[in-house]
Amino acid sequence: MRSMEAIVQANYDGIDGLQIANLANPEKSPVSAIIETQYTPVLPYDILTEEGKLKGLRPTKLPMIVGYGFGGQVKEVGLLRDNHLVSQNVIGANLGGSNSEIINSSIPPLLFQVPENVSLATATTIIGGADAALYATQQINATTHETVLITGAAGSVGTYLIQLLTRQAVTVIAVGHSSNHGFLQSVGADYVIDYDQPLVPQLNQIPNATKVIDSAGSINLLNQLANFYDGLTIFSFSVTDYRPAKPIQQFSFGNGGIGPNDYHQLLTALANGTLTAYIQDQYYFKDVKKAQHVLQDQHSQGRLLLTYH
Repeated sequence: MRSMEAIVQANYDGIDGLQIANLANPEKSPVSAIIETQYTPVLPYDILTEEGKLKGLRPTKLPMIVGYGFGGQVKEVGLLRDNHLVSQNVIGANLGGSNSEIINSSIPPLLFQVPENVSLATATTIIGGADAALYATQQINATTHETVLITGAAGSVGTYLIQLLTRQAVTVIAVGHSSNHGFLQSVGADYVIDYDQPLVPQLNQIPNATKVIDSAGSINLLNQLANFYDGLTIFSFSVTDYRPAKPIQQFSFGNGGIGPNDYHQLLTALANGTLTAYIQDQYYFKDVKKAQHVLQDQHSQGRLLLTYH
């Protein structure tokens, strides 16, 4: 029986509990697209799962293959799948885990063909990056010339949020570490706030935000923002439960998704240059612990990817 290597979570010991395991290759079914994995994104979601912090949102049965996003090439398909997919570059989500050398993608709406002029690495940043950013913009429904503040703005979700919101003529305040100040300006933020410097003097010099998209997950930062502003709507990817400082303020947590047409639109935007993917670095998949520690401990500038060949 042929085998593949995969990144497996066998416990809730966090990053250092991950293992590289030899597993049987997935069996092809009539609805299968068998994909040779080229890239998977390194996501905060994975680390939270490995630490057992998402048990209430994502019931898991261990051991399991970690991750859900991938980019790869279709090697064969089942009888009920489009044969034209063979040899095509695709991105997608695999709910049974994606960090393996071979993926069996059996839910057709979760697989998307990559345009010829978009690199597979670039396209892979959509999963857990641009898709989450688009979902957030849909949830907050920001209007033209409204001001939105983004925490964790230098990460993959944040860099896509800046671009998507500025395309809608929304004024963007990006919050990040001072080492990323120039980077956030280059991405397109209208104003940049350094969270490692006193916030109030900086906030006093710029327009008031009415909405916050939080991808940093810092309660301390959210408290400072809620105390500074009056009316405020906070949408968070990272904090599931938060009580704002003032009764007129609103909070919601979101972990939903976007539709297939939205993915096609994001790929088209990458193809025509109206969206840019920011890739910080790439690591061989067996170095997953190092890559996840970099994500957890250092200041991001876009997406980290794992490579498989």
